[in-house]
Amino acid sequence: MKFGSALVLLSIAAIGGTLAFTNPDEDDYAMYLSQTVNTEVQVALCDPEGFSNWFGKVGEALSGACQSLLSNGEKLSAEEVQGLIKENTTYKNRILFSTYNTETPFGDYKAIGVFNRFFLEEVQR
Repeated sequence: MKFGSALVLLSIAAIGGTLAFTNPDEDDYAMYLSQTVNTEVQVALCDPEGFSNWFGKVGEALSGACQSLLSNGEKLSAEEVQGLIKENTTYKNRILFSTYNTETPFGDYKAIGVFNRFFLEEVQR
């Protein structure tokens, strides 16, 4: 009986340690989400309505500049997209897993990070 109890406790400790060790952080999430939604970000950020909702008249001017850059083949860098995601994400480290809520002009997302993976759900507005 003692051997069985020790084995169960050891197994639980091993699983808990693995979960804690493989719990992805906010940087991992920003990289993952930026790779997943990169095209949507490029289009939505240059949307005049999205810009004006966030920045008013200045946003409309930025939208025009952004559309001009995209038409010339320019794109936001991965670092810029990741920075935008980090600024708009609520990250909670729950030791064994993490939760993420992201609200951006290109979409709202909820995710759970566990075992170095993300389970992403797009939230309808």
